[in-house]
Amino acid sequence: MKKDWLEPINSYVKIELRGDDIEGFINECLARGIAIWNIERTVEGSVSACLYTKNMKEVRPLMKQTRCKFRLLEKNGLPFWAVRMWKRNGLLLGLAGFFVVLFLLSNMVWNINVTGANPKTEYQLLKAAKELGIKKGKFIFLLPNVRQLQQQLTNAMDNVTWIGVSLNGTTYNFQVVEKEIPKRKETSSPKHLVAKKDAVIYDMFVEKGQPVVSPHQFVYKGSLLVSGYIGKEGKTKLVPAKGVVWGETWYTTSVTVPLKTEFQTFTGNMVTQHKINLFGLKIPIWGWKDEEYKTQEVSKNETPLKFWKWTLPISYIKKEIRETDGVHRVYTSSQAIQAGKAMARKEVRKLLSHDAKIKGEKILRQSVSNGKVNLSMHYQVIENIASEQPILIQQGD
Repeated sequence: MKKDWLEPINSYVKIELRGDDIEGFINECLARGIAIWNIERTVEGSVSACLYTKNMKEVRPLMKQTRCKFRLLEKNGLPFWAVRMWKRNGLLLGLAGFFVVLFLLSNMVWNINVTGANPKTEYQLLKAAKELGIKKGKFIFLLPNVRQLQQQLTNAMDNVTWIGVSLNGTTYNFQVVEKEIPKRKETSSPKHLVAKKDAVIYDMFVEKGQPVVSPHQFVYKGSLLVSGYIGKEGKTKLVPAKGVVWGETWYTTSVTVPLKTEFQTFTGNMVTQHKINLFGLKIPIWGWKDEEYKTQEVSKNETPLKFWKWTLPISYIKKEIRETDGVHRVYTSSQAIQAGKAMARKEVRKLLSHDAKIKGEKILRQSVSNGKVNLSMHYQVIENIASEQPILIQQGD
């Protein structure tokens, strides 16, 4: 009989037939439509053949009828193979478990290296990274990508200029460039205190040196404030002048505030989708809902998966869809002026030291054109105007 193409899938057996009327048994099988194939005569005079196990109940009466007996030689087909594999399930499960564990370990964070930072900055960096999920034992594909990490860490730390982030295998490397904050050197060399900008003296506190100005006096940039020469004439000596001289200084700044503004805000509605990219085929694993908002912002993070030291053609995709809402803000002229004053004050504050104070402010000019309010602001500031100036000692002094 012609071989069935389903033979490898269906379970079948190979048997050895013995008896008086083997040919009659085979003819009866063919007459009844029972599949029988690979019929071969053996050396001992018996016959071997293959039968589907589902037909064994039908052939037993035929064997009695033709006075034949059979002996089982082989069990074949997918069901028998599955049974054999199941009997060895301990080995298979152990092998599968080994590969699963190795795969998971290959996609975990195991080391975090920091270079270019002092111990204090390193501690702050590791703390900030931990808040973003970067710690040993975390799955790499669940973490932000390298570009996002670099931006978030740089923004989170004020004492660094730049943070480079790279991922090598299971190790995160952070390269830090710290801000160089010059340390004030306490020197004992003679020096004066001079004005670093035009100002009106407001108040002063002198620890060392001879004051040469008084409150309400106008001084120019470079004017002597506190002399390093002390003592009476003929008995003077040089000292490093030290003190604080508060002066009233002036700043001007200009700002523009639009009367009508459109900007986007998040409504709080969000859909998170998790997918596996397998050879370019994206297979959803969580978050089946494909939400489409009228206005939205989409962020996608795709991380290649690894096995040991090899990068697999498989990647994990996390996609976040956030609903946005367009907000229309309309200012009156007075509201725009107040907003502009707040903006200007904030800009001036960036130029001042932490101990400086804004004494007063006034609008120099204001105008409305092309749907915008233009402001020019003037500020009176009280700040320390003293700057050290070394005293050059000539030979013979």
